[in-house]
This record gives sequence, C-alpha cells and structure tokens, in this order.
Amino acid sequence: MPTESKWQRLFPHLERADRLALVDNLKEASQWSMNFGVMLGCSVIIAGFGLIQDSVAVIIGAMLVAPLMTPLIGTGLALVQGNFKLLADASRAMIFGSLLSLALGILLRLLTPGHELTMQVAVRGSPNILDLGIAFFAGVAAGYAMARPKMSGALPGVAISVALVPPLAAAGIALGSADWAIALGALLLFATNMVAIVLGSALVFRIHGIKTPKKNRTAAVSMKRIILALGFALVIMTAPLAYRLMDQIRQGQAKPNSLALSEKMWTQLDKRLEREPGIDFLAGARASSEGPEDVTLVITADRTVPGTLILEIDNMIDNELGRDIEVKINVIQQGAVSPMPNTVTKKSPGDPAPTVNE
Repeated sequence: MPTESKWQRLFPHLERADRLALVDNLKEASQWSMNFGVMLGCSVIIAGFGLIQDSVAVIIGAMLVAPLMTPLIGTGLALVQGNFKLLADASRAMIFGSLLSLALGILLRLLTPGHELTMQVAVRGSPNILDLGIAFFAGVAAGYAMARPKMSGALPGVAISVALVPPLAAAGIALGSADWAIALGALLLFATNMVAIVLGSALVFRIHGIKTPKKNRTAAVSMKRIILALGFALVIMTAPLAYRLMDQIRQGQAKPNSLALSEKMWTQLDKRLEREPGIDFLAGARASSEGPEDVTLVITADRTVPGTLILEIDNMIDNELGRDIEVKINVIQQGAVSPMPNTVTKKSPGDPAPTVNE
C-alpha cells in the first residue's frame, strides 16, 4: 500500500544483521552482573549525596553513570520480539537494581541524620502527568537511538532527560526519614518512568519492523498480554499524576516553592515562644532554591521583639539544620487598627543584636 511504503521510507525496517547486533547489545547490557551492580551503586550514592546537598549538578552527573535505562529498553525489545530470555534477564536487572537503589538510599539517610529533606527530594515526591510524557518520549528517543547506531551519541542526553536513579534514591532517603508521602510520590515517579520508557521503546522497535515470528504464536499472545497490562497500569497511574498537576496549578505553582519545617523544629520554636508573653509562633517554612532566605518565620507580637530572642531562634535553627543559614522573621504587630508585618533578619556575626524594623 502507498501509505505503508511512505511509512517505511520514514522508518525503514532494520536489516537482519542490524537486528542481531541490536539484540546482542541489549542482551549483554540488560543482564544483572557485578559491573552493573557496581555502576548502579555508584550512581545511587552520587545521586543521594546530590539530593542531600540539594545539588542539581551532582544529580545530573549521577544520571550519566546509571545503567538502569538499558534493561528498560531491553524489555521493550523483548516484548515486541517475543524474547522470553531477554525479558527475564532485563526484569531481573530492574528488580535487583531497584532494591539495591532503595537500600542504598535508606543507608545514606541513616548515615546523614542531621540533614533535613531538601527541595530536590521533595520535588521527586511530587510527580505530575508531565513527567509521564517526558518518560514516554525519552523511551521513544532511547529506542530510536539504539535502533540506529549512528544516533547512539544521543543516549546520554536521554538519560539526563528522564531520571531513573534519583527518584529511587529520593524514595530511599524519604523512607529513612519515615516521610511516607514523599517516598510514595518518588516511587510513583519511578514506576511511571519505567513503564513509559518500556512502552515507548517497544513502539519504536515495532515501527522498525521488529516483531514476534508468526510461528511462535504462544510468545506473541503472551507478549501482547504483557503490553496490554503495562498500558493499563500506565492509564491507572495517570489519575494521581493528573490530580497532582491540577492541585499544583490550583496552588499557582508547578513545583513547590517552599518546604515545611520539620516537626522537631516546629515543636522547639512553638515551645520557646510560649514562654514569651504576647509573642506567638504563627507559621514557618524553608524556602526553595528560588528563595533568598533559607528559613522564613511568621510570628505575632503585641510588643517589641527582643533582639536576644531573635538570636536564640537563629541558633536553634542553625543547630537543627546543621549549618549557618539566613533566617527571615516576619513580625505582625497586634493591637493596631491595620497590623502590618515588620521584618527581622539575622545579622552578620559580630553585629549588635537585631531589633524589629518598624
């Protein structure tokens, strides 16, 4: 048919030699081995430190080291080719790799108990449906690059565009912190990436003429059922992802611009201000990387806030977060007809005690 001829000109079927080379490459790279485990472990540790330090550059470096993309592409190839051996090897690598990544993430959290969950961890705990689109087209790009050897140089860019290891590391870190909401969101992001990449790469391989031999009818039926199950799972995952996107839009932001204070810090501040007559703790948050302050507090007062109290609050927050940070305190004066917030900011070391700016 003319349409098929035009389609094949755009996406020519792979020659037999090219198909064999593709299967051999993915078969070898999709197997669980010592080399695979070492590279994945290093990638998770790098990503974990980047997440803990809130460093985007370090996280990007971890994506380049991670070998977890290859088993997903191998799974996509196995599904369209009816290759049970490749499917089993790739699935084993994904399962072992996922468990190893989660374990290392939890271990990193236990070894760094003084650090609060950063913005980079929280972001991976709040995926939305846009992440699904990114993962699907990353799978398409990865499959296309593998099917056309001359395009293999694009694979590092594909690895950066869709994060596989950072969500797993973030989930492990959140589990180590008993932050179940972020852990669940990060696992949802990883599952979305995994399923979308498999289906996207499978689509590309099918377009390039790779399919299950007609004589192997049992394999063809089994693989179709697996593809349908993965498609159904992806449809189910779109519900929470779409809800998260709508919720973020309602809040006027695609990603959170601030993070909540830890329960321990909130309790300490609340108890301390309870001892100050006429001064109450109203709200507090840790600013994101886009904000100029590390911590912002809001308190109400019917008198001048003592500078010694501000310094004490500064020290409490520094001790809790484990570093010298900037603190901004908004003071709402009570008793006025139209109360206006005043601002108290931490002074540099050696400066006199701060006071409320009227």
